[in-house]
This record gives sequence, structure tokens and C-alpha cells, in this order.
Amino acid sequence: MAKKCFCISGKIFALNLFGKRYSKKIIKKRDLKKYRLYLHPAVAVDGIIEKDNKILLIKRKNNPFKGCFALPGGFVECGETVEEAVVREIKEETGLIPKVKSLLGVYSSPDRDPRGHVISIVFILDVIGGELKAGDDAKEAEFFDLNNLPKLAFDHEKIIKDYMRWKNG
Repeated sequence: MAKKCFCISGKIFALNLFGKRYSKKIIKKRDLKKYRLYLHPAVAVDGIIEKDNKILLIKRKNNPFKGCFALPGGFVECGETVEEAVVREIKEETGLIPKVKSLLGVYSSPDRDPRGHVISIVFILDVIGGELKAGDDAKEAEFFDLNNLPKLAFDHEKIIKDYMRWKNG
């Protein structure tokens, strides 16, 4: 059975996949040649929610871009779809309960995130419930006029410009 490896905090782990069961062990350097290392980009999601010509942004609580505004979003967890991930992230960061409306696009530039190669799948969503309140790794959550946006983290300015083109047909 093929083994996949990944690295956390400088330690290399082997992951054996047995259906839905996982086993994990630390690999000793002398045993590395037994394993095939796969380096993959991380997968993230971002969400666009517009209301009255205003777009929902969060102020980041953590690095990178601590204190900057960004679209709500985050990393996809193992075992969830990207649609489930964007709904979860928006609930966690904003308190709102969203519903996926449409896929805007996939943003995959290797240098879009200073932490490494992160592919972001961006969705347009409608709000179906909840109350706006910053949570998780968002310091603030608020709607901003699309014509007067603050400085944005990552490539979110480009994403919002793409959204405006999509919206205006």
C-alpha cells in the first residue's frame, strides 16, 4: 500500500489510508527513502455575501495580514466538501448562516498566500439566518460599501473585482 507523508512543525509523518481509517506515525530520517513524499497545495474557501451594495468582510485576528480586512473563509478540513467548508467558515467567522448560491472562481496563484501555495475556491452566498457577530479568527465582521473598500489581504481585491464583473454581466 502506498504511503503519503506530510510535515507538521518539522516532524514528518506517514499516513496509511485504509478506507476511512487512518494511522499515523513519525518517520525517522533513515526511513525516508521508503516513503514517497507528496507536496500539495492547501485548499481554502472564501465567501462573498453582498447586501444593499455592501460586501461582508472580516478583520483578521491572526497572521498573515493580522488587522487587515479580508473575505470570510478558511481552510477545507478533511472529510468535508468545499461547499460545507465555506458555510462552516462563514458561520464561525461572522455568525451568519449562509447558503451557497454560485461558484465565482478558483484562485491558484502559487504566491497568493505568504504561508505557501494555497488554492482558494470562492463562492457567492446568500444569508438565510444568524446574526452578524465576529467569531473564531475574525476580530470584526462588517459590511463595506463596494465603492469604498479598505485595504484587503491576500488577493481579495482581485476576487472582488472579478465578482463585480460577474455581477454586472
